[in-house]
Amino acid sequence: MKTPVYVGNDRVLLKTPAGLKMFVDATDISIAPHLILDGEWEIHVERALKRVVKRGMHVIEVGANLGFFTLLFALHVGEDGSVRSFEPDPRLATIVRDNISMNAMQRIARVEELAASDATGTATFYAADRHRSAGSLIADVDQVPWNPTDTRSRIEVQTITLDAYVAREGTVPDLIKIDAEGAESAVLRGADGLLSASRPLTLILEFIPGFIAKSGDDPGAFLTRLTERGFTIDLINDRNRRIERIDRDGLLARPYSELLATR
Repeated sequence: MKTPVYVGNDRVLLKTPAGLKMFVDATDISIAPHLILDGEWEIHVERALKRVVKRGMHVIEVGANLGFFTLLFALHVGEDGSVRSFEPDPRLATIVRDNISMNAMQRIARVEELAASDATGTATFYAADRHRSAGSLIADVDQVPWNPTDTRSRIEVQTITLDAYVAREGTVPDLIKIDAEGAESAVLRGADGLLSASRPLTLILEFIPGFIAKSGDDPGAFLTRLTERGFTIDLINDRNRRIERIDRDGLLARPYSELLATR
């Protein structure tokens, strides 16, 4: 890994172990420090991604942040596939757009400056100034509640359902990755047509029961809706970095899980 370089305007330029060049936000204290020092983020998710993503796949990513997984998806699906990444935070969306361009992946990947939700229109997005990964459509979700330095700004953003987006664009996804900081229920409600179809589909999504509850949904009902639509749910274990079968009660007992749901 090359030594990261500060290039001004609160940006650091780095190169990941996969050979991808990235700008990151130098003011961020959530994801950027890991990428600057290690070149990687959420290694357990990255390993799972390498197992399930194939060339030619069409991917939708909800919550691109700095674009780390956007670039990895594009690298693995190749020019026969596509990646559409949603990022409603304007500052982050600009970084993702530049990262796609810097790696000459414009034919494969595109960032949509939209929030995926359960309705098409507008909504308030709560952006965090220090933990940039903590932005959410849910007002009272705090990823790191003990950090007194974080302040939130309210941004009016455009929203769209994934069903409406896919109908507009015409490309049906093979895989959807969702990291929406508590808004996962709304994202899936807006994708009910995709989830209810009989075709194969893979989901990679963050599951935090406390966040789901704060959004007004029941975490158990959230899991039930997936299994009722034919999905088998596995845990992407962040400790041993393996994909493991886990039951509903086991997931509900965990404060945080990354799920791999396949059909």
